Amino acid sequence: MPTPPEQPTPPTVDRLAERLTAYAVLAHDLAVPAIAADYWAKSEDHYRTVDAALAVFATGAARAAYDDVLADPTRAAAQHALRKNLTALLHQNLERQRQLAAAVTEADRHIWIDYHLGADYTAQPPPLSPRTPGTRPRPGTGAVQVVIPFRDRAGGIRTRNLLACLRALADQEGGPGHRVTVVETDDEPRTREALDGLVDRYVFARKDGLFNKAWAVNVGVMETTREASRKTVSEHAYVCVLDADILVDRHFVARNTARLREGGHGTHLPFRWSLSLDAPSTLRAIGLRNDGGAADVPPSVLRGLLLREPPGGCVWLRTDVFHAVGGFDERYEGWGGEDDDVVARLAAAAPLRRYDDTLLHLDHPRPAMTRADGRPFNAHIEMGSWTSGHGYGDLGKFTSAAT
Repeated sequence: MPTPPEQPTPPTVDRLAERLTAYAVLAHDLAVPAIAADYWAKSEDHYRTVDAALAVFATGAARAAYDDVLADPTRAAAQHALRKNLTALLHQNLERQRQLAAAVTEADRHIWIDYHLGADYTAQPPPLSPRTPGTRPRPGTGAVQVVIPFRDRAGGIRTRNLLACLRALADQEGGPGHRVTVVETDDEPRTREALDGLVDRYVFARKDGLFNKAWAVNVGVMETTREASRKTVSEHAYVCVLDADILVDRHFVARNTARLREGGHGTHLPFRWSLSLDAPSTLRAIGLRNDGGAADVPPSVLRGLLLREPPGGCVWLRTDVFHAVGGFDERYEGWGGEDDDVVARLAAAAPLRRYDDTLLHLDHPRPAMTRADGRPFNAHIEMGSWTSGHGYGDLGKFTSAAT
């Protein structure tokens, strides 16, 4: 995955052609501004600068391929053709090669959304294979509590993603015991039956209106803590807050638990770039990981947009640090802000680290990112002002308020 280095070095000719092709996609694919408006705002000028230079440089066959990319920025064949023709053209003009390399190197330092196209990617549906049933996570209390907040009122793609996430969590090797809690927050329990045998604990947290991820996570941690107290068993040492659309590899639990045990830090995010897969890549990744029994999914078969250092998706932390900061700020509702807030408070409470794993984000419809009048959902909240004194994880919080 492309990661902007602290001190960039000039790319090779083939790599330069690849990056120029990526910038053509980033500047013209409508999925780019749609995936993260704030990241797009930080990056757009850099996309436009490189793309404008590319438009001037591309001539002959390269120009025809460039126009094909602009006509359909999702078509892999057009991108491969552009890359091939740009490589030939760059070899013919060393001065323009130097100028374009400098432009790309500078832009790479600043962009927050990047592009990945694997060499073996295809938009064709993956071949069907017999579905192998997932296995239930190991019994017992375990060292790790995985908490997944969830809502799917459409009963479709998001539920598919959750089931893929859970099957991948059931297929783990080499780690300590882990237990999986799904917290569904809605006006009725829609997915309880579909999760039978795939979770250790299902919690229905009744709440209508805007989705409140922060409250759902807190409920998941606190309900499991209360259960452990009733059974007089030890509390989990570590918490993994995992979005329902993340597909993990087979050693996910073992690798990240070892990091917390040995690293001397309180929180970590195991990735620097989150790869948001397109629809064909999502189906292929689920097929390989769940149905094909692969330990992980090779990036070479995937296509998607890379988000640089997003605050959420997957957060690992010590349970004591979670309680020290009072969990997530439950005032956040709708899209945006709760992950930035909790990561900032966790970093202030104990050392926070990032690692370089690949995080696979499965495709699904984008939620509304602003209110109907265009205002951000949570602009009124003072970031970092939540503390453990607010009280957190009350399962009856919203039902009590309604009565």
